[in-house]
Amino acid sequence: MRIDKLATNTISEDLPKLLESKYGGHKHFEYFMSDMERSRLFCCENDNTSTQSFAGYNGDKLIAHVSLIKNKRLSRFEAFFGFIEFPDDTESFNLLWDSLVNEARSLGISILKGPVNGSVWHQYRCVTKSDGTEPFTAEPICEPYYFTHLVSKKPSAEIQYYSAYREPFDIVLRLIDRKALEKMSGLGFTMNEIKDMTPELLQTIAKISRSVFSQNWGYTELDEKEFIQLYSLNKMSAHLNSLYALYRGGEMIGFCSTSEEDKKTLILKTICILPKYQGLDLGNALAYKIHQDAKERGYTRMIYALMREGNSIKNFPKEEAVIFRHYAALEFKI
Repeated sequence: MRIDKLATNTISEDLPKLLESKYGGHKHFEYFMSDMERSRLFCCENDNTSTQSFAGYNGDKLIAHVSLIKNKRLSRFEAFFGFIEFPDDTESFNLLWDSLVNEARSLGISILKGPVNGSVWHQYRCVTKSDGTEPFTAEPICEPYYFTHLVSKKPSAEIQYYSAYREPFDIVLRLIDRKALEKMSGLGFTMNEIKDMTPELLQTIAKISRSVFSQNWGYTELDEKEFIQLYSLNKMSAHLNSLYALYRGGEMIGFCSTSEEDKKTLILKTICILPKYQGLDLGNALAYKIHQDAKERGYTRMIYALMREGNSIKNFPKEEAVIFRHYAALEFKI
């Protein structure tokens, strides 16, 4: 395999063809590629990032790719790596990895985080284990062997995630109980289901998200322009089923969104509640209401998407949940 160092702030123009050859048969491939394009624009046409890509060729055919992504919001000694693809071959992977590490060291970088396609607001993580369930909308798609090769480089940290489903999900209504809603009301909180996104609502979601996720692994700030580009009204409206918003007085203090995977399946995203209101069972109130409404509307399957192991809703019940995919994000000291 031949490794080519590409021009700064470019991704190989052959990468979409490689991705299609590997993942084109997946139901949500077009959505996956639209996310990939948003990541490319963020990395290559953004004053806050600088990207150096390496492409591995067998003759004139692209078979491997990786990008070193410097983000001004990280420390000067840290960088992301992303847009990574390679064959299940140790020699090819080592050539690609060595190119990445040598470039990082030449720039004074001593910590690599990834796979991250620009920021953790974009696609990140790699699959570590799967039962073969078809990927859902917005889920990372990659080969499980990537993780095997990456961990051979002995990461200093591994952050674990999972996705699960319940079918049926009635047990959630029994385990949480309606008392969670009563407790929420007794504490002076209210909940509202929102179907239509507005610019003002999008800005509020951005503000809450920054506050909640700012201490998460790999977090970098997005300015308002970057957030709106990533979570445009059109994108949110196209994929939002409902937004369940929590209020204290007139102030939104938390939310959880759902999207429809098919006529019988809802995807439940991460519950997001401002830190000072966590620990009050508000997450359970949101979960109860979402499951209650879903059942009344004829849904029979709930997907719990990309949940971090050990996060603030770790006490959310796992009974009768089928964990169908595991993922990891990795950190390397080089």
